[in-house]
This record gives sequence, C-alpha cells and structure tokens, in this order.
Amino acid sequence: MAVTAAKSVMAFRVLTMAVDLCRLTTRTMNVNAGHERTSKARIIHQIQLIRGITQMLMQSDEQNTKKRGR
Repeated sequence: MAVTAAKSVMAFRVLTMAVDLCRLTTRTMNVNAGHERTSKARIIHQIQLIRGITQMLMQSDEQNTKKRGR
C-alpha cells in the first residue's frame, strides 16, 4: 500500500514539473533567459531522479509479488 501511495505522489510531482517545464519551454526567451535555462535544467534533473526512484520501487514491488507467489 505504501508503494502505491509513493507512486501516486511521485507521478503527481512529475506531472507538476512537466507542466512547469512546458511553460518555461513555450515562453519566449527574454531578459531572464539565464534563469529560465537554469530552471529547465533543475526540473529535468528532478524528473530524471524521480524516474530512477520509480523504477527501483517498481522492481522491488515485482520482486515482492513473485515471492508471494501471485
């Protein structure tokens, strides 16, 4: 149950960050171009970290399911 809740929270965070990234990408470059570039890099990095954590959780969940014989 905790794994399912963690997956939901991570999925929501990724969705929120993807929306932020989309807004930064579609906005025209202006005076704050350096700040926007930094924000994009930060968001992409966070998404990559969460993707790795999610893959680890899914593998762990699959192993637990196999151990239970389901």
